[in-house]
Amino acid sequence: MWMNADEEKRKLSADNARKDRALKQLRLAKKKLEEELKQTKQQVREWKKKYEEERKKNEESDQRIIEIERQRDRYRDMIFKPSRKKGEVSEVDGGLKESRRKRKRGAQKGHKGYGRKRPERVDEEKRLYLERCPTCESKLNRSKTTKSHTVEDIPALADSRSKVTRYQTEIQWCRKCKKPVKARAVGVIPKSRLGVNVLLYVLVHKYMCREPWVAIVDNLYNWYGLHVSKGSLVNMMHRAREWMGERYDDLLEQIRSSPVKYADETTWRREGINLWLWGFFTDKHAYYTIEESRGKGVPERILKGSHPEDVLVRDDYARYMKLPLRHQSCWSHLLRESHERDSRPEASPEIKKLHGKLKTMYSSLEKIIEQPFVLKDRKIAYRFFKREILKIIDSQFEHEDSKEIQTRISNQKTNLITALLYENVPLTNNHSERNLRNFVVARKISGGSRSNNGAKTHAVLMSIIQSIRLQKLSIVPTLKNYLLEHATFHN
Repeated sequence: MWMNADEEKRKLSADNARKDRALKQLRLAKKKLEEELKQTKQQVREWKKKYEEERKKNEESDQRIIEIERQRDRYRDMIFKPSRKKGEVSEVDGGLKESRRKRKRGAQKGHKGYGRKRPERVDEEKRLYLERCPTCESKLNRSKTTKSHTVEDIPALADSRSKVTRYQTEIQWCRKCKKPVKARAVGVIPKSRLGVNVLLYVLVHKYMCREPWVAIVDNLYNWYGLHVSKGSLVNMMHRAREWMGERYDDLLEQIRSSPVKYADETTWRREGINLWLWGFFTDKHAYYTIEESRGKGVPERILKGSHPEDVLVRDDYARYMKLPLRHQSCWSHLLRESHERDSRPEASPEIKKLHGKLKTMYSSLEKIIEQPFVLKDRKIAYRFFKREILKIIDSQFEHEDSKEIQTRISNQKTNLITALLYENVPLTNNHSERNLRNFVVARKISGGSRSNNGAKTHAVLMSIIQSIRLQKLSIVPTLKNYLLEHATFHN
């Protein structure tokens, strides 16, 4: 469309004014960003300065500790002689001399003593007195002066025998419903010839105290006069697993919906065949499953449906790497590996320096994690430690021991510092290892399971019991409520 010179001039003037305003806004935004960048650089310089100061302090402390330990060992060798058993003879100045007695076991003289605390609850109080003197048999008057002595005991064997109850249930007729009805005993497991307290006893002694089946059978007979076979107890546990199935599934949903979750795995055996015990945890829930595979399919199936922003705290096992979650790798595993290489007689100066740097980084990270969560400050720290990790990854190490640790760090990268960006996320996977310990001890005692059914039962019941312990609930009353609720519902 044709325009005259004045119209075109006005249009160009308006366009130039609009562009001038946009340029002015861009300059203001640039100035603001430059100011924020300046502040960020200043904070990073301060972080770096603090980090270098702490690193130097730790290096100096390590050197002092090494020197003090060296002096301690030297003085100990000068003062103390090698310990010998009582009666052992040694040659001294050309003759034989019996060594002195070993130090007495337990707390030494002068140490603070620890005794059993008095019970807060007193069920019965008895007052003891004499009618006559035990020496001359003269009559004694009563006194107000007493000496207190509290005794805590368990019921006598004769008082703790099993109680047998026969329920005669009347079959009654309802005129309105036109059908027979009958009452149901309260606090009794339907269709079971053993009571709920027996079941609770077996659950606690088997899965908390880790007693063998033979010991449980003997204790039930010796203390309660209850004759029951090992097979009967095993079948009871299988039934309890069926009753607890829904609660076991609920634990899995709790794990999936938690913003912070933990995972670890260890070996389990079934009739001499190696299986894998997987454990998935939150701060208040535990979920165990025994599988034939250690592959990635297990954690993918268990954690299916978790939110992509959930954080998984785990070790550096490769099968966790591709799970669609945020990852926090365990620093304990990394420091344990670097310490092992640093402690070798042939350890290189590179690994000693690298191990010291990792310890300093972990110490600094731990202090930041302990502080109240402020995302802006955490992001600054994240950028700083990310650069430190990349420096280690890009370093040109010459010795094999330092290269091995460098490879472990390269595999994890920023997964080592994810905890900085999320609240209530730890730097280590110690929570998982503590919760797997019960299974590890049980494996050493029993050798594992004898069937797939037994392995499944062990996983389900241990998940229920460990979750109760994590929630700090009373074990026996809570288990009793669970059993009566689910057993009554399923029968």
